[in-house]
Amino acid sequence: KKEETMSRAIVLSTSNLATLILASLSLGYLLGSWGRIGSSYGSHSLNSSSGATHANTVNGAFVLLVTMKFTSIENRDTFLEWIEQVCNDVYDNEGPGSITDGSSSLNTLSYKVAISDKDPLSVVLLERYADKDHGYLEVHKSGTEFMNFREKLKGMQESGDVVIEGESYLETDLGFV
Repeated sequence: KKEETMSRAIVLSTSNLATLILASLSLGYLLGSWGRIGSSYGSHSLNSSSGATHANTVNGAFVLLVTMKFTSIENRDTFLEWIEQVCNDVYDNEGPGSITDGSSSLNTLSYKVAISDKDPLSVVLLERYADKDHGYLEVHKSGTEFMNFREKLKGMQESGDVVIEGESYLETDLGFV
């Protein structure tokens, strides 16, 4: 029997959440750069007028930041039960747990749930993928656990038990994790 290693949720302060996001972005950059040694992905150019460093975003990781506001702790806790199964599945089949022989590459770089330290009904999901087309659209969105979870969450949305907003981003090579 698989040993359960995931906790249900982590409550983070705003500064700790920002640190977690930065750490995740940097890890993704480093993992993504290993396969691109010698390419322009990790290069920086100096802007002569301002001295600022520019980032090449073309090959950066695809990032989703999803915020959720629940109407009750019970609804939030139901979500946490559902997402725990997805987190385990993503880890085992898309993330670090999917690399067993060193020949595979990560599709999902990060998949993390955090609860606001100021409002226990507010939850954020940070998702980072090696790329949008394959890692996110082909691999992640076709996962059985994800598809089952998404149907249940859609029902929660339609009944007004949660409001979900999300944005997508491409990482740059500015900063570090």
